[in-house]
Amino acid sequence: MKAKFQGKEINIRRIGILTGGGDCAGHNAVIVGLLRRITQANQTLNDNEKMELVGLIEGWKALMRDPEKEMNKIVMPLNLLAIEETFKVAGTILKSSRTNLFSKANVEAGVPQKAMDNVKKLKLDCLVVLGGDDTLGAAGKLGQQYIFPMFGAPKTMDNDVYGTEMTYGFESSVEESVHFIENCTTTAKSHNRVFVIELMGRHAGWVALYAGIAGNADVVLLPEEVVNMDEVIAKVEKAKKIKDYGIVVVSEGARLFDTRYPEAVNARHQELLAAVIADPKYALVKARHEMPKKKDSFGNEQLGGIGDYIFSILEKHTTGIEYRYQNCGHAIRGGIAHVTDRILGLRYGDAIFNFMKQNVFGVYPGLEADRIISNDLLEVRGGRFVPQDHQLFAMRNAIENY
Repeated sequence: MKAKFQGKEINIRRIGILTGGGDCAGHNAVIVGLLRRITQANQTLNDNEKMELVGLIEGWKALMRDPEKEMNKIVMPLNLLAIEETFKVAGTILKSSRTNLFSKANVEAGVPQKAMDNVKKLKLDCLVVLGGDDTLGAAGKLGQQYIFPMFGAPKTMDNDVYGTEMTYGFESSVEESVHFIENCTTTAKSHNRVFVIELMGRHAGWVALYAGIAGNADVVLLPEEVVNMDEVIAKVEKAKKIKDYGIVVVSEGARLFDTRYPEAVNARHQELLAAVIADPKYALVKARHEMPKKKDSFGNEQLGGIGDYIFSILEKHTTGIEYRYQNCGHAIRGGIAHVTDRILGLRYGDAIFNFMKQNVFGVYPGLEADRIISNDLLEVRGGRFVPQDHQLFAMRNAIENY
């Protein structure tokens, strides 16, 4: 298909597409949405303009491999009839990896240049990158540095990418989280227990907020708030007294300690945690606390486990309450893609083709008042947090209604 890029006419015939970062529902829908339009357009295009969509395996890692020796690990042919049903499934048929082309080590090793050399060896005329702000940011840098046609699509179950009211992956993770919470609730009621349930949500607590409210959790703890364990203890004791059970939902990015917390809160949490760590019963919590924090290639700290801290403090510092701790982990990423993510992914794939036809490159689609907008890949960023003046922020703790 003929298009104009940087003031020059180009013929886009071979389009590469990859998925980076964590998997989630909607990846496959974007692929299918774009491939639908390509297949449709090919019915009327001249033979020398017909297009094909080529999958790149394991995200940016594909472009770090040698096409002459590892082609079977780099390219996946994509045919609409073969993959059209995959938009109903979470995960990614192209597989994924957390690969940072622009890490200090990779830049020093010339990896970005190698990636673009491989793009040429694979005879790609355009690249479509599906991922969060880290993955899309790399696409923007690569496209700018080597003046190459790029597109992106914003995914993340955390729903925290700027430029869109919703990322694909979010709604499905909320639905699966609510299902998990409700399963725990029936058991909590049956045995008069309090469950502490940890959900994903690195810096933004949208998943815990929506799922906690929809699952009628008594306490919902978010990364955006000052967590005060004395207040949490009081809410849990109130829930147990009134209902004889309780549900505490905590986002994985919530913290016991933070420089923005009042000094008295940090000190009190240190006191509460010290009592836990001193008790041999909580040896695993002590081991976790003393373990060095790991980081991925983008410098993001690997989270998970705050729910265990919350559970241990509650169990240690309350009496007459039986607790259970459950971490949803990756279960809420996978399975089926729920309807909203199917539709949103298909819309984003469709929108990328429209951008291409309109000669608008270096962008990713977003949703604004149910309309598709374009956003500059060079301006993509995360950090779309839950504002404390959001209506749902004040609604999140069900026990406060009693």
